[in-house]
Amino acid sequence: MRKFLKYFITFLVGIFVGIGSLVLLVVIAIASLNSTKEPEQIKENSVLKIELPPEITEKSDNDPFSDFFSQISDNGQLSMSELRKMFSQAQNDNKIKGIILEPGIYSGGFANAEEIRSLIDSFRGKGKWVYSYGEAYSEVGYYIASACTKVYLNPKGMMEFNGLSSNVVMMKGLFDKMGIDFQVFKVGKFKGAVEPFTQTTLSVDNKNQILGYLNSLYKHQIEKIAVSRKKNKDSLWQQAMSGNIFTAKQSESAGLVDDLTYEDEFLNQVNTMAKDFNTLKTKNYLTAVGDGEYSEDKIAVLYVDGEIIVGKSSSNQEVGSVSLVKEIRKLKEDKTVKAIVLRVNSPGGSSLASDVIAREIELTKKVKPVIVSFGNVAASGGYYISCLADSIFASPNSITGSIGVFALIINTKNLYTDKLGLTYENVNLGNMTDMWRPDQPLNAAQSNMVQTMVEEIYDDFITVVSRGRKIPKERVMEIAQGRVYSGKDALNIELIDGIGGLDRAILSAKRKAKISNARIEEYPKSASPFEEFFNEEFNSSVSSAQILQEFGINAQTANQLQKVKNYQGFQTRLPWSIEIH
Repeated sequence: MRKFLKYFITFLVGIFVGIGSLVLLVVIAIASLNSTKEPEQIKENSVLKIELPPEITEKSDNDPFSDFFSQISDNGQLSMSELRKMFSQAQNDNKIKGIILEPGIYSGGFANAEEIRSLIDSFRGKGKWVYSYGEAYSEVGYYIASACTKVYLNPKGMMEFNGLSSNVVMMKGLFDKMGIDFQVFKVGKFKGAVEPFTQTTLSVDNKNQILGYLNSLYKHQIEKIAVSRKKNKDSLWQQAMSGNIFTAKQSESAGLVDDLTYEDEFLNQVNTMAKDFNTLKTKNYLTAVGDGEYSEDKIAVLYVDGEIIVGKSSSNQEVGSVSLVKEIRKLKEDKTVKAIVLRVNSPGGSSLASDVIAREIELTKKVKPVIVSFGNVAASGGYYISCLADSIFASPNSITGSIGVFALIINTKNLYTDKLGLTYENVNLGNMTDMWRPDQPLNAAQSNMVQTMVEEIYDDFITVVSRGRKIPKERVMEIAQGRVYSGKDALNIELIDGIGGLDRAILSAKRKAKISNARIEEYPKSASPFEEFFNEEFNSSVSSAQILQEFGINAQTANQLQKVKNYQGFQTRLPWSIEIH
């Protein structure tokens, strides 16, 4: 019977592998045929239509299969790098008369929204128009739309224009029910990353810190909207704080939109600007314009997107120190790479991994320029790995700072002993050998040792920032304490060198490398879905966040619970994990 099952299972596996291989061959054949086709010719009087997804990735997916399917459906993920390329090409393309933009319920981060607004401004600076249309606008979606030539809204649609709110998942109650608690060791008055594990409510200091950041971010947003819409900023602020603008008619009355129209009426408006226009899909336009002029010299844009962990990077937005250092070394040794731009979008993570990466960056900048560009978040460990680079640029509303350290030591005594009936017996050779046993808290001597280690790591963090930013150590200690800053505020205290997006960082890299012409190449190279499928590590990993969501737990909470496993060792991490909306 056992042999029969063995042969039967082998037979089934063979069938599935055979079918999978056949499908793979068909896809390869179709993709190959598609690649031999002439790219779509851009017609005169064309209008580019850009529909922003709710979430936008940093890096383009250079997998040919993904490109093939996205060209068929035009529903592929859109990245910031593709948007930059698209706007840059279109603003100098005489055949492109304008852009239809649909930002809708965009929620992909404030710094990225700032860059998209800058792209719109540059495009309009060439004498071209951008019309925005939406059936609904999120707070950040409207922030993007407000930079457009005109803003249209469906008559039955709605808009969010009521300030900002942040959601922090407090997990102490859940762990209490499980019989788990944590011992906390930290340095930094504002290092509140531990609060979700130890409290059911935020501390006053943490609330004030979050409120301070939201206030800074929203004031900047209101000021930019006021300029774009030719409105009084104080009046706009009062309207937002009153929270009365939601319906289409209220939005029009407040002067936030130009007209309330259905989509067919909107397209008639577009036709007055470009008679009998031809609509171009985003992916088709990117394919048609190609990669631009070839240059042997390269500027490497290396994306650091996710939590920083020790070891290899994983597929669920975790940046491993081993993987990233390997990429940096390859770029350092590549003679065609004249400079490296690190695009950092990370809340931090392991202090050890952050230090290893920072060390490699310091060694690399002795060979060639290393410039950093902050995305939506580059805080704590994300700032640690950046501060030794030649220069740092950030958007006014990037989240950064959070220079502090903490450690969480789990205590499962109530779970193991009281609930599960497990007891542990240790035979120790040495006074500290049993400090990591799970069924008891640390004693006073052990706690003092951990706190000393946390303080030493914090001092190292302060020292690295002082050396990298050329700021006296005493001054760094004043502005550190785990406090979070907006990019605008970070500039005032010299944590960054300038305000700007990725394009600004690339320009700085060219100047530092003393080259005028270079092609931009993105790293790390993306693995295709097939490569991921056959990767043993990928196959064996199970997303606990997806499982939790199946039981009705919302995505933010599920993702936070999944990431608890990364809170091992000493952490340089953003003080909270929040959703701002």
